[in-house]
Amino acid sequence: MVVDDEQDIRNLAKKNLELSGFSVITASNGDEAIEKVVSESPDLILMDVVMTGKSGLEACKILKSQDKTRFIPIIIFTVLARDVDKKLVFDSGADDLIVKPFTRESLTSKIEKCLKESRINVFSKQLKMESDDLKGKKILFEYDPSTAYPRCVRQFALERASKGEKVLTMTKNGSVIKDSFVNDKDIQIIDAPSQPLLSTITRDFKNQDLTLIYDSLTDLALSTDNSTAYQFSREAVKLLSDTNITALFLINPSAHESKEINSLRGIFGNQIIYGKDGVKARIT
Repeated sequence: MVVDDEQDIRNLAKKNLELSGFSVITASNGDEAIEKVVSESPDLILMDVVMTGKSGLEACKILKSQDKTRFIPIIIFTVLARDVDKKLVFDSGADDLIVKPFTRESLTSKIEKCLKESRINVFSKQLKMESDDLKGKKILFEYDPSTAYPRCVRQFALERASKGEKVLTMTKNGSVIKDSFVNDKDIQIIDAPSQPLLSTITRDFKNQDLTLIYDSLTDLALSTDNSTAYQFSREAVKLLSDTNITALFLINPSAHESKEINSLRGIFGNQIIYGKDGVKARIT
């Protein structure tokens, strides 16, 4: 996200970043930025200091104080380069700053550095856990479809990939999960998952650290029936029982009866719940 009250600067930054392969949304002031960040959940925010309404530093402090947004990296850009100005920027909670004017190359380099650093532990930090605590777990990921849950799943995948694990996502064409990984070369997409394919995966990646994301048990239940989804889950957990395999199975609880969800929770034991209030976990 690019935040600046000068339209020319917003448009220029947006154009340069899109030329570098980024998808970009914009906001014209701090208040609009706060509203859009909550609804859009960008991977990174590039924000000017001096704007009408809330300043960039004020907006940064607010975003860094909220559980749902405090892990999104923020780069402040400014024409002020004195030590006192830099101190104010970092005191606001910003992750980095860049001094105007800047080149497309220097901006891209700064953004890529921030993104790389944020992906290492951003998902587990939201859960107030260590990343290693998730390794080898088979997790039921319960999501509210009205939220930015694909971004949360993507954070999980990128964090596992940053640990050197092979990450496979089993999904279908047109899914929001598949679309969220479109530019991520470290994530391998597998279409039309099936039980035999799980057996093939465990054989092909034997003794290798692997993360598997299955999207989704709800689609499976709706295309077949709930008993099929239940049986598939039982067999999948058995097939993926090795401690070097971490697995995340997505489900939309609102599409199921409570007894069906409770049965699936009993299979997995571990839960991550992503709703309007953010993400929380029950990991044993």
